[in-house]
Amino acid sequence: MTERTFLSLSTGPVVLGLDLPVGSLTVQVLSNITTASVVLRTDDESGPAADAINGARSSQDGQALAVEVPELPGNVMTQSVSGRRVVQHAGTVNGAVTGVTINGCVVTGGGNAGVVTVSPIEARVILPIGSALAVVSQSSDARVYGNVERMEFRSVSGDLAIDGARELNATTTSGDVAVGHLTERLTVRSVSGDITLYGYAGAEADLTTTSGDIDVMAQGRASGDLRAHSVSGDVSVTGSGALRVNVRSVSGRVRTR
Repeated sequence: MTERTFLSLSTGPVVLGLDLPVGSLTVQVLSNITTASVVLRTDDESGPAADAINGARSSQDGQALAVEVPELPGNVMTQSVSGRRVVQHAGTVNGAVTGVTINGCVVTGGGNAGVVTVSPIEARVILPIGSALAVVSQSSDARVYGNVERMEFRSVSGDLAIDGARELNATTTSGDVAVGHLTERLTVRSVSGDITLYGYAGAEADLTTTSGDIDVMAQGRASGDLRAHSVSGDVSVTGSGALRVNVRSVSGRVRTR
């Protein structure tokens, strides 16, 4: 196993910027914590994933803390197994994939390019109450437990699930975005990912996806403009009484109530 820990040089809320190209991210926002921390780990003791953790850099300016994990080299695939589910993420593959490992068995195919399979990189973050978070990734899934002040999330195929935020701005290509509670502004852009908002109490929301579904459950405190547009996905907005709703889907179903 390879593991490194990065601690904030200051106490209290921070604005954390994390660049994690592939892997998984778990964030906890805790009331009894005064110092932010970021732990990077992989089961590998050597190889590309371990090298990426050892090569990670951090910097801090006041309450702004940044942690950057370098990209894995080409022809490297991360693999994790959860029950009967195998999750794989690959970087740039030069040539054809010759095989993958599933439950210890190598499944081979044609071609002559070698793909190295490594354990995933896990980032475990603990933040004090009142912190903000920005995450940039290619395929890292993010799970945030607790409420942050603001969050920025940019990913190609990574999913985001967050308990709550005052403001959220998320952009994905194929990742899903699920938000438990939002109190002010929300902007989500996706191509094929679904957008789900379980408790919207904000003043402005702009949700756009091409083929994904949009599902918004508004609370009584929600007000202002809510825009939800999809091309082929279904759009549903419930509890929209006090909202100025602009909902549209070209070929999907639309429901507001």
